[in-house]
Amino acid sequence: MRSSTRSAPPTLKSERSTNPVPATQGEALGWAAGRLGSVGIRESRPESLALWGTITKSDPLAALRAARKPMSDDTWERFRDAVERRAEGEPLAYAMGTAGFRTLDLRVDRRVLIPRPETEGLVQRVLDWAEAEGRHGIVADIGTGSGCIALSLAVEGSFSRVIATDTSAKAMAVAADNAAAVKSDTLVDFRVGEFFEPVRETTLDAIVTNPPYVTGGEFEDLDDGVRLYEPRDALVSPENGMWHIRRILEDAMDHLNPGGLLVLEVDARRADPAIDIAGRNGWSAKIEKDVFDRPRYLLCNPAHGGNV
Repeated sequence: MRSSTRSAPPTLKSERSTNPVPATQGEALGWAAGRLGSVGIRESRPESLALWGTITKSDPLAALRAARKPMSDDTWERFRDAVERRAEGEPLAYAMGTAGFRTLDLRVDRRVLIPRPETEGLVQRVLDWAEAEGRHGIVADIGTGSGCIALSLAVEGSFSRVIATDTSAKAMAVAADNAAAVKSDTLVDFRVGEFFEPVRETTLDAIVTNPPYVTGGEFEDLDDGVRLYEPRDALVSPENGMWHIRRILEDAMDHLNPGGLLVLEVDARRADPAIDIAGRNGWSAKIEKDVFDRPRYLLCNPAHGGNV
């Protein structure tokens, strides 16, 4: 699950810049591109514009057209802070405070993982199945984090209800903020708790989850932008990365309606063990590949009535 309890990383590298306020917006953007470029960020100009657009809530290209417009103290302070955070190694999405996921622009910070392109395909599997099978009841997203999966299902699907759970109240607060900004006719019900405890009295047409599946050793080898900033508890699982997946496969069937679907995102290197665990727990299962042609999505139906 994408819960998030890890404390913030220490302040990195150099002290924050104390540059005086530039005279114009053009000068501010030029400084930002130079600052990011000085630490080896190749896309320094596009990232500068992206940060500007987020901070000012405006079209960043408008700033280029208005390069001679005077720079305000308040905007400069917020823009400089975001640029410095990015220069110190913070992921761009965190420095911006937003991340795109399918049709949504979502708030993200260190309480939740940054949504990945691979996970967009997880949502698509559920939508395709629901449409093909005519199943539009209740679906649950176990370990919702930012809410990216649950909110996408609510916006793009035709479910009667979406339940989003997470072990972290802090993560749930981010998801709830995102829900408040998303227009959907489908109710998204947020519940704090572990695994299936929040849905113990609810039967579901579908369950979808992107659980932790990285080992402790693999986590230490991740890029600094992930290792130092993203929540460890949302990534690392015991038992060689398989503990959360095993627990879900052991318990999920008790919460599905007949013919229901369970879809998990799994580590590409552990697709075969995931299939084995599914089979031992009474599932008819298959693996499908992600956009990068890696085995990523585990689709499961109860073996006695499967339609995977």
